[in-house]
Amino acid sequence: MDNDPLVFGVVGEEASRFFAVESLTGVVWLRQPLDRETKSEFTVEFSVSDSQGGRGVTPKTQPPAGTVNIQVGDVNDNAPTFHNQPYSVRIPENTPVGTPIFIVNATDPDQGAGGSVLYSFQPPSEFFAIDSGRGIVTVTRELDYEVTQAYQLQVNATVSLWAGLGFTALLCQISLWGTTVRMITAIDQDKGRPRGIGYTIVSGNTNSIFALDYISGALTLNGPLDRENPFYSNGFILTVKATELNDDRTPSDATVTTTFNILVIDLNDNAPEFNSSEYSVAITELAQVGFALPLFIQVQDKDEGPNSVFEVYLVGNNSHHFIISPTSIQGKADIRVRVAVPLDYETIPRYEFSLFANESVPDHVGFARVKISLINENDNRPIFSKALYNISLLENTTVGTTVLQVHVSRSVQLPLSNGVEVCRAPERFPSDSY
Repeated sequence: MDNDPLVFGVVGEEASRFFAVESLTGVVWLRQPLDRETKSEFTVEFSVSDSQGGRGVTPKTQPPAGTVNIQVGDVNDNAPTFHNQPYSVRIPENTPVGTPIFIVNATDPDQGAGGSVLYSFQPPSEFFAIDSGRGIVTVTRELDYEVTQAYQLQVNATVSLWAGLGFTALLCQISLWGTTVRMITAIDQDKGRPRGIGYTIVSGNTNSIFALDYISGALTLNGPLDRENPFYSNGFILTVKATELNDDRTPSDATVTTTFNILVIDLNDNAPEFNSSEYSVAITELAQVGFALPLFIQVQDKDEGPNSVFEVYLVGNNSHHFIISPTSIQGKADIRVRVAVPLDYETIPRYEFSLFANESVPDHVGFARVKISLINENDNRPIFSKALYNISLLENTTVGTTVLQVHVSRSVQLPLSNGVEVCRAPERFPSDSY
């Protein structure tokens, strides 16, 4: 795996008109406003490639592509429209009270609550009523042609107070203090001179990370935002209240609340980290191949998804005497170090390695030291001082005369409590004299 930075891009003319991607971080942004009623779904193809290190962002090879389906969520941004206007109805004066006489019809292209139309008379009528949900007009009082020959009624079609319900906002974790997350808008259903609206956050504003302008409805970032903070990692669920204001700007009793989500986009801003900077252990030199060293090594990248992928490996003299697993990690893992070859205290009594956790992003490297000491075991046979002994005897040598002393020795190294090892004098075994 090389350390060349990855370069992201948007493929296609239509997608490029609406979406842009930050070439080094992969964060996707809007180039222009979207309209669900014009186009409700996009299939966007993104490219990613290695750049030629230090020489710009020219792809080394044909970049691989990934396709993302983007659904455009609905916002209540359209007004209801009446059909087949103007309406004219002729009824007899003796029409019974409660009789349905007409149905008005208005539609709103928005979805859900934003497309639900409510009907009302403005001003209210003494003789007629309208079903707010179905638009059915009925007689409520007896009619008298000699008193009134015609009635002119104004029907209003309105939607919910909120201009958007259940919406979701995306917020990059490196957004600056004061960044506008979105404008929150509510509508006064009264016609004529609408009153002002006051906006407040009811719940979900952890650590007061957001500020909401009472008059304009501008929701802004009110402090540093880090997705890796456990309070922020799952995003936010804000409940906001809109209050209709009296003419003197004091709050009235007319209020409505809505809840929406704010998701925090992860950036690759964390390097992998080990749970310690140094690991030490002593094992017997007789440890079998495959033996797992009693070390608790844990490594983690606090980013998520592809931003938390990294490789782990050992570096150092004779590091091939040990193996580690796993070597490819996403997020968090426990690392096992195992014996790869037979060990020998008399050949190598101790090992010291560097343990690296490396991402593709430059400078995103985790580091720790691993120190392994071998415990000496009695695994060597005694050795004669000479391979061959030659002696000469006189023929008149008397019985009982010592003619040769044979020495057998073994080097034994003893570990001291302070970790220093000393060599003891050769251990002599009983000699045979001939």
